[in-house]
Amino acid sequence: MGIDTNHQPQTNANNRNQRLLTLLQEISLAVAQSETIDSAFAEVLSHICRFMDWPLAHVYIWSEAANALVSSRIWYMADASTIAPFRELSEATQFHRGEGTLGYVWETGESITILDVHDSSIIVREMPAEEEGVRAYFAFPVMINGGVMAVLEFFSPESVPPDPDMTSVINHVSALLGLAWQKQQTVAQLRQSETQLAEAQRTAHIGHWEWDIINNEIAWSPELYRIYGLTPDNFTATYENFLELIHPDDLEYVQFKIEDAYQNGRSFDYFHRIVRSDKTVRVIHARGRPVYDQAGSIVKLLGTAQDMTELKETELKLALSVRQLSALVEIGQAIASTLDLEQIYHRVLTLVRPLINAEALLLFLYDDKDEVLEVIAADHNDAQFNVVGTRVSPDKGILGDVWHSGQALLLQGKECVDRIAPELEQMRGYVPQALLAVPVRWQEQAVGILEATQSNASAFTEGIVPLMETIAAWTAIAIANARQYKQLQRRLSESDALVSISHALTETLELDELLQLIVTQAQKIITNADWAAIHLLQSKTNHLELAAKAGLDLGLDEYRIEQGEGIAGQVIANGGVLNIADVQIDARRLPVDLSTQARSLLVAPVESRLRRIGTISVQCATPATFTTDDERLLTVLGVQIGMAIENARLFAIQRRARERAERQRERMRQMAQRVVHAQEAERARIARELHDESGQSLTSLKISLDLIRSALPESLSDIRQSLDDVLELTDKTMSNLRLLSHNLRPPGLDVYGLDAALAGLCQDFETHTHLKIIYNGEELTNLEELTSLSLYRFAQEALTNAAKHAEATEVQVTLAQDSDMITLQVADNGCGFSPPELDEDAPKSGAGLPGMMERLEMVNGRMQIKSSPEQGSVVTAVVPYVVPEET
Repeated sequence: MGIDTNHQPQTNANNRNQRLLTLLQEISLAVAQSETIDSAFAEVLSHICRFMDWPLAHVYIWSEAANALVSSRIWYMADASTIAPFRELSEATQFHRGEGTLGYVWETGESITILDVHDSSIIVREMPAEEEGVRAYFAFPVMINGGVMAVLEFFSPESVPPDPDMTSVINHVSALLGLAWQKQQTVAQLRQSETQLAEAQRTAHIGHWEWDIINNEIAWSPELYRIYGLTPDNFTATYENFLELIHPDDLEYVQFKIEDAYQNGRSFDYFHRIVRSDKTVRVIHARGRPVYDQAGSIVKLLGTAQDMTELKETELKLALSVRQLSALVEIGQAIASTLDLEQIYHRVLTLVRPLINAEALLLFLYDDKDEVLEVIAADHNDAQFNVVGTRVSPDKGILGDVWHSGQALLLQGKECVDRIAPELEQMRGYVPQALLAVPVRWQEQAVGILEATQSNASAFTEGIVPLMETIAAWTAIAIANARQYKQLQRRLSESDALVSISHALTETLELDELLQLIVTQAQKIITNADWAAIHLLQSKTNHLELAAKAGLDLGLDEYRIEQGEGIAGQVIANGGVLNIADVQIDARRLPVDLSTQARSLLVAPVESRLRRIGTISVQCATPATFTTDDERLLTVLGVQIGMAIENARLFAIQRRARERAERQRERMRQMAQRVVHAQEAERARIARELHDESGQSLTSLKISLDLIRSALPESLSDIRQSLDDVLELTDKTMSNLRLLSHNLRPPGLDVYGLDAALAGLCQDFETHTHLKIIYNGEELTNLEELTSLSLYRFAQEALTNAAKHAEATEVQVTLAQDSDMITLQVADNGCGFSPPELDEDAPKSGAGLPGMMERLEMVNGRMQIKSSPEQGSVVTAVVPYVVPEET
């Protein structure tokens, strides 16, 4: 049988196509089964190289970080030992766009064929030697979304390109790799999204579920299992099992929401509680919606569940914190807005008690005097609860532990019941199951205790301890502010009282008035003083006599104390302050103490010149009232009384001395007046004798001499001349006698008054001196003789001084009346002088100015001098206008 040779090429072609198809199928299956893109690339290189009998193949991939094609380190090598240097070189070489063979493929997106690698300018790597089986080079791009993501490069020992069918297979495989790569990226992104979703659900505590209603299948996410405290191994997700996890109080509500979504197609968004297997309760935020099919029927329910327990707890804590902060702000405002402790206590307790869920809140303050803790404010949910004023010891029980340790104490349950003191149990009327006591401290010193109680043992937690400590600190600040304000107010009252007493000491020296002021102030500023008294020691009778009182209705004889008698007598004897808590039980009490029903008594000594001269005391009908501050103040008042008494004594001495001096001065003035009257009377007598007797004798002598002269003959001219000289001397003597008579007693003063006498004086001075004298005066009627004479002598002396010492050329003399005062002024234009201080001392030289001052003082007048060198002088006399008494 012959062979048909015409069919042989066709058979070979069919066989090759079958092989190519098989190759493509194998590669497609290998790529599909590859778990990674790297294994897919390796399978492709291996299948193609074995099919084409090519010894070497490699993959370059695009690196976003390098922005270049870099070696993937995926190779196919028939003999790895022969190409080790080339592999090392390739793995170290990067190709940028347009650079070398791979850069060309990257830039153009097309495959490249080089039949002789040793004769090509585009080859940038040093290729293996021809004897190592490398002659030709082929590169094929792997595209994703139109971009080159990798390049497959093959090396052939023959300079023969692959036929079109093989090239088509390789291009198809390249596209298949691109799809596989893209699929792997998508899967990786999906897995990353799922991982991120799971992480987000874990972070947000959100789980999701899907209920296939048609098949009644429910799927839970892992996080949902964690939220419910379950695992897929111990829980089957069914609707019935889900309902068993719902809190009984929320079950009906949850069923309604889910059935409403299933039946009515409504989305849901609500909160509910679940109970885990360990009995813990969690708060869940549920959201969901229905899913419809094409026919509009509900086929699924999708939903999420978020664990909101921590958030809800945080919200509750935040709300509590806001309430606590608001309460603290209100407490701070109350403290800042008032200093009324009762109001502050009420505000603090009524705000804090409901805030900490306490049934009772008590504030104890420490009483320094009695050394006890006393309830000074309380707030209770029972309006009949009244324990204010209850006192307990700070040395025992729960309060004693807190007081001495300075630390807060929280007791619950049996420990609280066992440690409650019986008196506090009786005080409260019940046994609390929880108690929180916090010390109230100010400047590292305890001043009280804030105590909260509850019948529920779990009502208080450690979390409220800092809150209570803060409230206690605020309360301590309020107490300190109020006490400081009260102390400041007392200090101001004390200061005002002491200032008023000091002013009184400077304004008056009337002892009775001062003592009454002091005793009144003592009762006013010493807290709780019902009455006050001052006793002074009488030197003659040697007993304490009541000198001033306030708030006490007793006579002097009723409150007389013998020296050494009673508490005041002891103070006089021994000194110091005595503060008696209850005078009624004191052995030193007096009958008057019993009659006044005094309880508290405070006595301080009154001292003057280092000796005790009396006492000041305050009393109160309440026992143990007065404090150390009261002792200090009463001591100060005792000193003030001593000062008042000493000042009054000195004033009395000074007043007696002044009265004696005034009497002596008046006697001297009267004596001076009598001397002046005697002098003036003698001057008047001498003036009359000079005028009447001597004047007449000289007149007779002059007439006789003139007759003798007229009788002499002309021949006796020498005798006639001598008689003329004698006559001239007689005239001068008569003139001098007349002037002397006028100076001794101005003749016009008694007859015409002061104004005319001064006018005549000025005229005589102008006649007998070189001065120009200008006189201005007014008539003063009915002026007392001594006043007129004193002013006349003042003017006479002033003119004499001006003529002798002033070197003046002009003098002005002015007499004027102003109301009930008379002013006589003598002013000259002379050389002036530095006048003495007339108010401080009398002039120490000359007799003129002292004589002028003395004459004016006799009529209650005064002298003023205004002068300075080269400025002239003005001397002024000012005297009262006194009308002589009628006789």
